[in-house]
Amino acid sequence: MCLEKFEEVRGGVGVLTARDVVERARATAARQAPRCAVLTCSDSRVAPELLTLSNLGEMFVVRVAGNVVDDLVLHSLKFAVENLGVRKIYVMGHKRCGAVAAALEGRAPPPIARQIKEAAARAGSASPEAVEIENVKITCEKLKGLGAEVVGYYYDLDAVELRRIC
Repeated sequence: MCLEKFEEVRGGVGVLTARDVVERARATAARQAPRCAVLTCSDSRVAPELLTLSNLGEMFVVRVAGNVVDDLVLHSLKFAVENLGVRKIYVMGHKRCGAVAAALEGRAPPPIARQIKEAAARAGSASPEAVEIENVKITCEKLKGLGAEVVGYYYDLDAVELRRIC
């Protein structure tokens, strides 16, 4: 129940105080035991911890432009599963993704562009939103063998809504 908390927060439920953060920092100083892992974009408008009012130690977050999977991302999440006991991985793509726009315009670095171009081909559309959603699906597929449940979400920046994709 990591990203699922979003609806509660959006509905006005939940408060996280500075005191909560300080207490949690002390409680988790010696050891982390996150409830989930989240792979999301590096976009400054997309912060799963803030969107869900999660405290320190609740989420193992991996951020990379375009929420694409490479070896470092894969092994970071594998570490979370094998060493931290994470049993659920969330993939969180979003609307107006700069990495998707850059890849579609031929301006993204090759490691990012490869997966996004694959998403564009599979989506069969030049619509950025269709590509962003297909990219979440591809990312979920690439993470399936890690030994954790993988769930994909799409965050609509305009509507401030989180929608399950896969």
